[in-house]
Amino acid sequence: MRLFLSSIRVIALSKYDKSDKRAHSLQAKKQEIENREINRLEQVSNWVIESKAGNVRAFEQLYREFYQRLLMFCRRMTGSTEIAEEILQESYVKAWLALPEFRQESGFYTWLRKIASRLVIDRLRLKSEKVWQKAVEFDDSTIFSQLGAEHKMDLDRLITKLPDGARNVFVLHDVEGYGHREIGLMLGIAEGTSKAQLSRARTLLRNQYVSR
Repeated sequence: MRLFLSSIRVIALSKYDKSDKRAHSLQAKKQEIENREINRLEQVSNWVIESKAGNVRAFEQLYREFYQRLLMFCRRMTGSTEIAEEILQESYVKAWLALPEFRQESGFYTWLRKIASRLVIDRLRLKSEKVWQKAVEFDDSTIFSQLGAEHKMDLDRLITKLPDGARNVFVLHDVEGYGHREIGLMLGIAEGTSKAQLSRARTLLRNQYVSR
């Protein structure tokens, strides 16, 4: 009986030891990943500091670090690899010129992505004819469904008078067809904020058109 109980204890301890080793191994891997991420963030921070001091090579490291990530973001927002590449290159140029103003209150990539988002929006604003054609279709139950071609110029002027946040979401959603999740990623805002801004834009446009 004692021999049996002793064998059970040995087996139990052996299983516990293996389980304990696996737990330690997983914890060690998790810690290793966390340490790598901390080191990466510190390296990026150092590159930013050196870039702000005028070190071109440090900025080249930032370019390589975020190139693929930013390209994917721009391609998803524009639907075109060629346009995405153009916006990416322009984003880095603007980032280099604006580095003295970057206070590092947010991550470098977050800041860089906002620059790219503004460039995407600027591209959309150039599509004025598309704005005229689609803006009148965004809600069949509104007065805009009754607009003729002669009023499209008036509507475009009303759109340009909208507050920046409302105008950007309106153009992205009702003109370009982006969803609120995509708009949130592009502008760095919550989906709920995007929906609220769209509602605000539509209300302002209706009121402005009626009172003009």
